[in-house]
Amino acid sequence: MSWIDGLAARLRMLFRRAKVEAELDEELEFHLEQETAKQRERGLAPDAARRAARLELSAHARLREEVRDEWSPRLLAGLRADLRDAIRQLRRRPGFSLLAAFTLALGIGANTAIFSLVRGILIEPLPYRDPAQLALIWTSTDPEGETWLSDREFLEYRRALQSFSSLGAVVDGEVNLNEDGEPERVRAAAVTASVFETLGVAPIAGRVFQADEDVPGADLVVVLGERLWDRRFGRSAEVIGRTIRVNGRPRTVIGVMPASFRMPLDYRQDRSSELWVPLAIDETATLPWGSRSDNVVGRLAEGVSLEQASDEIGRVTREWAAAGHLGSRPERTLRGALPLDRLVLGAVRPALQLLFAAVGVVLLVACANVAHLLLARSDVRRREIATRAALGAGRARLARQLLVESGLLGALGGALGIAIAAIGLDLAIRVAPTQALHARDVSLSLSVLGYTAGLAVLATVLSGLAPILELTRVDLGIAMGGVRGESAPSQRRLRRVLVSLETALALVLVIGAVLLARSFSALKAIDIGFHPTRVLTARVEVSGDGYAEPGRVEGFYREVLDRLREVPGVVAAGATRLLPLSGQIGSWTITTDRAEDAGRDDVGADWQIVTPGYVEAAGLDVVAGRAFAASDDIDAPLVALVSETMAERIWSGDALGRRFHLGTENQPWIEVVGVLRDVRHNAVVEDGRTEMYLLHSQWSRARNGGGPRAGMTLLVRTAGDPNGLLGALRRVVRALDPTLPVSEVKTLEEVADAALAGPRFTTTLLGVFAGLAMLLATIGLYAVMSYTAARRTREIGVRIALGAGRRAMVGMVVGEGLRMTAVGVAGGLAAAAWATRFLRSELYHVEALDPATFVGVPALLLLVAGVAAYLPARRAARVSPLLALRDG
Repeated sequence: MSWIDGLAARLRMLFRRAKVEAELDEELEFHLEQETAKQRERGLAPDAARRAARLELSAHARLREEVRDEWSPRLLAGLRADLRDAIRQLRRRPGFSLLAAFTLALGIGANTAIFSLVRGILIEPLPYRDPAQLALIWTSTDPEGETWLSDREFLEYRRALQSFSSLGAVVDGEVNLNEDGEPERVRAAAVTASVFETLGVAPIAGRVFQADEDVPGADLVVVLGERLWDRRFGRSAEVIGRTIRVNGRPRTVIGVMPASFRMPLDYRQDRSSELWVPLAIDETATLPWGSRSDNVVGRLAEGVSLEQASDEIGRVTREWAAAGHLGSRPERTLRGALPLDRLVLGAVRPALQLLFAAVGVVLLVACANVAHLLLARSDVRRREIATRAALGAGRARLARQLLVESGLLGALGGALGIAIAAIGLDLAIRVAPTQALHARDVSLSLSVLGYTAGLAVLATVLSGLAPILELTRVDLGIAMGGVRGESAPSQRRLRRVLVSLETALALVLVIGAVLLARSFSALKAIDIGFHPTRVLTARVEVSGDGYAEPGRVEGFYREVLDRLREVPGVVAAGATRLLPLSGQIGSWTITTDRAEDAGRDDVGADWQIVTPGYVEAAGLDVVAGRAFAASDDIDAPLVALVSETMAERIWSGDALGRRFHLGTENQPWIEVVGVLRDVRHNAVVEDGRTEMYLLHSQWSRARNGGGPRAGMTLLVRTAGDPNGLLGALRRVVRALDPTLPVSEVKTLEEVADAALAGPRFTTTLLGVFAGLAMLLATIGLYAVMSYTAARRTREIGVRIALGAGRRAMVGMVVGEGLRMTAVGVAGGLAAAAWATRFLRSELYHVEALDPATFVGVPALLLLVAGVAAYLPARRAARVSPLLALRDG
């Protein structure tokens, strides 16, 4: 009879417990008699001596022994013994040890990798002197865009603003370099001499520009970047004073800047500037207020706040607007001081903060998982711990031994975590967005390794605390009796809490990952206005005296494209000033043929310069009229293509045959011959833009002089793999001019993909962390259910022997697993509803509380939990009742 068996087992436990306690009482009585004798020798009465002895033993003697053990020289010997014992324990169960260490390694490694990024990008100061004092003069309505100023505006700001101790202007670009080897296209910047002083960075060799070199005619000097110095000149000290040709123009090298030096806007580019030349503004000339191409950076004066500087910039700019210097476009008057770190980190900061929180959750799940494993193993060690306690080991001594064992697991996890972090960091950098360019300098530094060590200690405490508390409170009688069966209620509750916690944390991450994945899918579904598949692109810029004659530049590009079209496999070839989604396109004031626009200077359009064949090569769609033809050459009537948005906004959709010209002065009229579907140029997520396409061969005539466009990007649409035509493209360019470098070679698909690098970075990494957390939570549930089923084997056998069906037993165990999961799901849903509000700025066409996600993810998690609980339940239900009763 089951109740008789249970009663007999309980009596056996009580007897064994009484026996152990009697043995301990005898030992205590022996020590008590000895201490009493000592107290009586001191002259105390028998009763007082016995009370003093009891007090001495309970409140002083044992504590004194434990404290002395902890702080005496014997501590090291004790720790060594604990370490040897911990190693033996782990070697006895290598599978358990490796699983626990690897679980911790996943959490520690993920945290270390993301912390390396956070430290290198968000925590480490920018490589300037007092970077918090640096700001840019920026359009306050669009901090994520770009703000260009004219040379005139820069000079006027420098004269008028008292909030800045210095201001510097920067114009980004690229140059051709032909020194010592193959021609190379180098990212460069034209800067005022004050830029280096403003940013507060000194050269590592030579000097920087002086004020008298920053004027036209005296500007034939150049400063190199350290990487360019190393790559092209072998770090030769003799490069200082050497004359090199930059864009075919001789310049004298006067200095070398450190590899860490970057222009502020370099952080938004694929490559950093590696060469600097003087901007050489002619302050004696009457400069126009328009023609904006400068970025202006300034250092705040002593005691001036960013708000004060913004107020002064706004006041000065409004005065210019009132005087008519800025036209009638109101957005040009809304300028202020943008802190440099906001420009550099604005787009990437939320993503890194989100990922850092996510890996913290992964570490908690990993620690909870290891706690499961240690709790499961603690059942095997109850008798061992009880024996140690019976022999006099105090709780502090037992806790120390167990802490050393979990610490050893933490150390192994930390060591493995460093290897995982190195791999993970490399993968994270590969998918990092352009805005995190300086992430390429991130590495596992000593401070990061110190952080890893701290994580290992934290993981040791978090994963080992529950088993230590459980084992040091072990019931000696039950443990020594070795009775099997269900765990104590407190132990069961602890395991259930851990499972529910893992489930809740994993649910939050999975919901966040699904929301971002759906958002990213919506972004990829946006019609970007062109077809990027099977298109190769490359940048070429002509330079030198050979292109000074009229028509030479246009003739070069025409010849290159004609030869490319003859290459087998080429479907179409064209060229453009700027590839879509590769940079801010900028706008140009125009005058239309509408009577109501007469005299207005606030009508503008994005300007694009292309060649015949560009529409076909880029895969643009003509919705009305025609594309450019070969007959639209340098001598033909001026023609243009416009976007649907431009046609609608200016001519109410009826654009064919209408005319406009550049600027507000009397310029040649340009006729619209075609309307193209809107193209996303500045960003994937943007409204349709007013955009005009002008012919490269007609550009000089369209603006009534000024010279042709020297730099263009070639596009070649192919029938097969576009990368296979790279050699042919280089040969065509080299045959026409061997001094010209071919740079920025990439497919148009790569250009389009790069525009989604930020969302892809966040979605990919959060998806990996969410998948890892869900895997660990599932393993944790499986481990708990396996343990529970094993502990209840006797109960299940008795129930089956009394007539219960095996299916009912499976349902009982699975139901327990689902109840634990359901509690976690409920808590996770509440936490996710709070946490996803921080994702709103990262989501596109998906609500933070998307119903489908908040229903589908918990349903999936419950399904996975059901499977994880079903497997051990089925295994336990298959056990023979006779075997279960015999082994119980």
